[in-house]
Amino acid sequence: MCEIEYNKKIDITYENDVTVIGGGIAGTAAAIAAARAGSSVLLIEQSGCLGGLATNGHVSPFDATKDRNGKSFGGIAQEILDGMDKAQEHYGVANSSMKRVGPHLFKWVLLKLAVDSGVKILFHANFLDVIKENNSIANIIISTKSGVQAVKSKIFIDATGDADIVARCGEEFIIGSEKNVGEILEATGFNHMHFEKDGSVDDYAANNDSSAVQPVSIMFTMGNVDFSKNPMQYNNKLLKFGDLNITKDEFEKLPYAGTVGFEDNGDLIPLPQGRILLSPTGRPGELLVNMSRIVGVNAADASELTEAEIKAQFQVMYIVDFLKRFVPGFEKSYLVESGNTLGVRETRRLIGKYVLSGADAINCVHFDDDVACGSYMIDIHDPYGKHKAIGGNILGSCYGIPYRSLVPKTITNLLVCGRCISVDHVAHASTRIQGTCCMTGQAAGTAAAIAVIDNSPVGGINVKKLIARLESNNVYLGK
Repeated sequence: MCEIEYNKKIDITYENDVTVIGGGIAGTAAAIAAARAGSSVLLIEQSGCLGGLATNGHVSPFDATKDRNGKSFGGIAQEILDGMDKAQEHYGVANSSMKRVGPHLFKWVLLKLAVDSGVKILFHANFLDVIKENNSIANIIISTKSGVQAVKSKIFIDATGDADIVARCGEEFIIGSEKNVGEILEATGFNHMHFEKDGSVDDYAANNDSSAVQPVSIMFTMGNVDFSKNPMQYNNKLLKFGDLNITKDEFEKLPYAGTVGFEDNGDLIPLPQGRILLSPTGRPGELLVNMSRIVGVNAADASELTEAEIKAQFQVMYIVDFLKRFVPGFEKSYLVESGNTLGVRETRRLIGKYVLSGADAINCVHFDDDVACGSYMIDIHDPYGKHKAIGGNILGSCYGIPYRSLVPKTITNLLVCGRCISVDHVAHASTRIQGTCCMTGQAAGTAAAIAVIDNSPVGGINVKKLIARLESNNVYLGK
């Protein structure tokens, strides 16, 4: 590989108390929390809207905002839900069982909360690098339409989802699974599919490979679906060719048969997810489709990410064709829209001061320094593509996420929130869910503001003070 040397003097364009990199749900919550606690906040986002995969990726369900007994975790997550209810009443589907689903209203609700809280937003800005001084970040370098710029801040929050700042700082991280993932699943009895067992799923527990990542996918919506033909009867089931009155020979004549995701699967219809997976959006005749899947992708690598985007975008059109050809109710349907970006489930994760384990999550363990909670099932989308997802519901109402899982071992002015917090592969299959990401974001933003006020390293703040501040802001920590 050839190398070039590139030197350039860069102006410090932005200077503030707290800088959040990544405007997904976690980063937005972090920025709002820090601003409300009195810090000057800059929120940097690479796209032109807030919400990340919830908006750009059309991952509409906003789950894990309550414990399994139905008690709301409150906080900013509940504010978002309340804002969506009001927005849908005026602009969307007022009387729907899924009225909180809608990427376009979602990004508006997030934007209003952020702006009203005093957050300064910088759209269309890409993180490039960090400049360190000893064990702290002095500046980060970003690329914008105005050129390459520097940002100076007292505290930085990595809400990139991919732990980009963690990696550039040289902090310890892991990509994908640990070698003991099979042991964890076996020991906890979670080595099975969520809804159906097909016998061979036990092979997943025997896998001791490291760095196996959950697959990526693209969400899309279909309109003009005829619900009177009950297309949902086929939802979330392992389907054989006869279930849809087609033959294997008929399927193999399709132009996409044998392509990525449509490889031969014995007597089962060879679909990327292994099954049909649909959700009503609340709009008449419309369904959200979650059926694409590309396995073996390190989405923290630019070339692999691009290749996966290409494959997934072609998959969307193939799946649309399949639905229209074979699934009752889709005969006259049409593609409404698809996500503008891949849905990435797993890349880098911080190895911080505490790594929350799958056993911690499954057994609903709580800690003295809990600053967030999770309640979603263990939902490991099979890295090898053979099964829909492995895991199951946690064994209590919720589990705790300790502050230590947001704190790096070395860098003194960096916090992490969202998908890349310090958890193992099994726990990550639950903590990556949007409601939980929002909670860790609020915790990180609140902690950052306390660190600014107290002139403290993030690892040295008074955690009892942090917990009290979160609870005073209507956050329920499951105790």
